[in-house]
Amino acid sequence: MVSSVLNTEICGVILSGGRSSRMGTNKALIKIDNRTIIERVFDIMKDVFDEIIISTNEPELYDFIDAEKVTDKFPGFGPLAGIHSAISSTQAKKIFVTSCDLPFINPSLINFLLNVTSEEMIIVPKAENRTQYNCGIYDCKILPLLEKVLCDVNEAKNKNQEVKNSALSLWNFAERLGVEVVDVEEKLFYTKDLFFNINTPEDYEYVRERLI
Repeated sequence: MVSSVLNTEICGVILSGGRSSRMGTNKALIKIDNRTIIERVFDIMKDVFDEIIISTNEPELYDFIDAEKVTDKFPGFGPLAGIHSAISSTQAKKIFVTSCDLPFINPSLINFLLNVTSEEMIIVPKAENRTQYNCGIYDCKILPLLEKVLCDVNEAKNKNQEVKNSALSLWNFAERLGVEVVDVEEKLFYTKDLFFNINTPEDYEYVRERLI
């Protein structure tokens, strides 16, 4: 557990807005050992945070989870929109973000990131030469810039102007703003599956074999 000070200053956020197109069904709701993937992630987050928000445009699907659900002001704009909606809905100073399809994340990783000292407003882990922008700490001070990016893209789309894919990229946003990348590959809590995410039925079988 982190200290009560951190618990009140940092909110846990689960992003559950993906289309799950390769999975063929909502991957947050697939079950392993009679428990949905998002429940597993929620239970891990519950061990660390007093406040947890689920960012989703279908809140009714998650009525079985005792957490606040928030919808996007900019639906269809991906994880940036989910982070925007979460920050807009909390009084916390920072949020810890994870996507709903990372079943192997653990409290040790979260607590490690919470204790990283940095002047950057975004802190994300890295392992095996891959930076995990969808699993990290985002300072709520980024809200004005986040709002501007989303408003600019929304305005461009309304005018039928071409919008580059990178305009809504979480990676692009973080790199433009400045990000602290922390290598966790040598940490005791690290496993090769720590950031494994479920995208396909084959991924689901892989995870199920390791969790049951």
